[in-house]
Amino acid sequence: MPVLSFRARPWYALALLVAAPALAAQQAATTPQPAKLTLETYFDLEDVQDPQLSPDGKQVIYTRRWVDKLNDRWESSL
Repeated sequence: MPVLSFRARPWYALALLVAAPALAAQQAATTPQPAKLTLETYFDLEDVQDPQLSPDGKQVIYTRRWVDKLNDRWESSL
């Protein structure tokens, strides 16, 4: 790395001070933000439970569970 002259050091420091926030903003803009879990998205979730393999091994049967919003309860089906 080349040695900076005494006169160039303040300009180098100034360039770092100016560039650092711009680089941080660019990195923040490209970083994906996690999705927020709202009450509406929670009620849209479905759950899979108790998977069972058929005796011949060709099928899997499982219980699917979801929220019945109108009746305010969990529903399930095979």
